[in-house]
Amino acid sequence: MKYLKIALFIFNLSIWLTGCTVLGIGAWLLLEPSKGHILNLFVSTVEPYETINYMAYSLLCLGGMVLMAGFVGCRAALRGNQCVLAIYMSMLVVLIVMELVSAAIGGLTTFQILSNLEKRFTNKLATEYGHDKTSDVSFSHSLDFAQYKFNCCGIHGDNDYNGTAWWRDGQISGTRRQVPLTCCVLKNSENKNTGSPMSVVSRVFHKTNEKPWLHPLPKDEAACQEINEEGHDGYRHKEGCLEKVTNWLQCESLTLVFLDMAMAGIQTFGIITSAFLCRMIRDMQDE
Repeated sequence: MKYLKIALFIFNLSIWLTGCTVLGIGAWLLLEPSKGHILNLFVSTVEPYETINYMAYSLLCLGGMVLMAGFVGCRAALRGNQCVLAIYMSMLVVLIVMELVSAAIGGLTTFQILSNLEKRFTNKLATEYGHDKTSDVSFSHSLDFAQYKFNCCGIHGDNDYNGTAWWRDGQISGTRRQVPLTCCVLKNSENKNTGSPMSVVSRVFHKTNEKPWLHPLPKDEAACQEINEEGHDGYRHKEGCLEKVTNWLQCESLTLVFLDMAMAGIQTFGIITSAFLCRMIRDMQDE
């Protein structure tokens, strides 16, 4: 029984580490809002920051529950009390159910979003891009952020802007740009630490607010806007954003699903260990 107690105690230390990881991810989502810009490309009816905050608070809540379960588990391992062990196992069962449901919902939601993404993306680019310049969470700013982050242009390529509402407005106003400036190769595109830990610390403690995608600085704007392909070669991104933002969503979704499944697997081992410990305690009491 001594070794079972030690194993359960060590296991609960891993539970604590898992809980801290989940809390860290939740806090990261709150401090790093740039994911909301990309999420706005997928979410059509809900404000992206509401979704990000919902995910962050859910992870913080889950992480807190995991830490509490780890505390109860450590107490159960040290005391070897059947009642505490039963409470601990009940908590783990509830957590496992929550994590499996969360993984299933995340996977199904991702599949549903991706099933009609291309059509919705195409319609919004043709009619909405370049019209709302007053909101940070507008589709225009979100697509600009995606083009800045992934070094892409449009949906399938840089020709997607021809004939759009944004392109027609430019023809009328006299700017006559072929692509938005975020499609150009930028002077400030080497700012690779946007969204990094140092970036988040700088924004939180030094009140900096880096948004270079809203103020793009092309290396050569005239060359970027050349109609001739030879003229803008090397100054304009040609690859579309659809595949890149799709891969981003799939990667983020798989990460959360894997985290949920890993936590459920670890906690299942804890239930088995606790059940063996309960049985040994009961057998000792019956003797």
